[in-house]
Parts: sequence; structure tokens; C-alpha cells
Amino acid sequence: MKIKLWPKTTSGKWAAILSIAFIILISLKMQIGIHLPTFAIASLGMVGFVAGIIAISKKDLSVLVILSILVGFVIIIWTAAELIYPH
Repeated sequence: MKIKLWPKTTSGKWAAILSIAFIILISLKMQIGIHLPTFAIASLGMVGFVAGIIAISKKDLSVLVILSILVGFVIIIWTAAELIYPH
């Protein structure tokens, strides 16, 4: 099976777009301080994570779908760390 960059399924495309949007928005929030709630930005990443899981269940294995799964795991670990060790 050949791994491609861009996904073929609709859910894979949504996963890729939402994960890229999450990465861009969170980096803008960290660097220039845009005024968007972090929860809203993280929600984009989590919806991309769910869409990525759906895409993988449909046998759509691409680099951007795998990226969306990794982004979702980072958000889950980050949220768990915030709940366990609040500051």
C-alpha cells in the first residue's frame, strides 16, 4: 500500500484541513497572541482527530491523516496533564 500526502476520502480531507488549521492557529496564539480561546482551537484539533479515525477506518492512510491522529493525541495528553497538574 502506497502512502500518499493528501487523503482521498472526505473525512480524511476534513481531518487534514482541521489539523492544519489547529497547528496554524495555536502557533499564532503562542507567537503573536491572537485573541481566540484555546478551547476553541483545541476543539478544531479534536474534531480533526475524530475525522482522522473515521478516515483510517475507511482505509485512507495518508501522511496528513496520520498527522491529525498525532495532533489529537497531543491535545488529549495536554488536557490530561492540565487536569492532573493544574497551575
